Amino acid sequence: MAEPNTLVVAVGDVAGKGVPAALYGASVSELVRSQTFGEARASARIKPGGVLASMNTILQKRQLEEYYCTLCYAVFDLKRHTAVIANSGLPYPIRCRGTAVSRIELPGVPLGSFAGSSYEEVTLELARGDLIVFCSDGVVEANDALGREFGSGQLTQVISRMRRRAAREVVDAIFAAVDEFRGGTPQNDGMTAVAIKITA
Repeated sequence: MAEPNTLVVAVGDVAGKGVPAALYGASVSELVRSQTFGEARASARIKPGGVLASMNTILQKRQLEEYYCTLCYAVFDLKRHTAVIANSGLPYPIRCRGTAVSRIELPGVPLGSFAGSSYEEVTLELARGDLIVFCSDGVVEANDALGREFGSGQLTQVISRMRRRAAREVVDAIFAAVDEFRGGTPQNDGMTAVAIKITA
């Protein structure tokens, strides 16, 4: 069982659309849960890089070559005030600390793409007021009527403007900004945003 005061955040996106992609996504979600609880049973501390590497191996063995998944996996230790993050191709998370706003640059190949892939981890010290935001590529790649992308720059601006607000308000502001940017242009991909605010 994982240590108390631990929060696991997994934000992902699967390639493709329609029922097959939805079924693949459900399978990946279950795999996230099984790997998380498996790690928790085996060790007091969950290792995000190990979770992604294990998931990659399992998805590779299923030989579903037309499908892959991008996933950012983070473990927040609210007792030690740290976060350990690994990434497999999702847009870089964005961190706000005080007046500083920066991307957490964590490259990684999508899960199921290449056998034997390993995934780097970054450990962050956490302090009261810190904000970390995870988004799927449907947010940064949202298009307007001219085909321009919303982009990570505009996303960072929205997060910076809202960095002192509650996590729910940050997420709402992101979706509102994307909707305004798109105008009447139909949504071209699913959008996910998760904000974690350290309040103690």
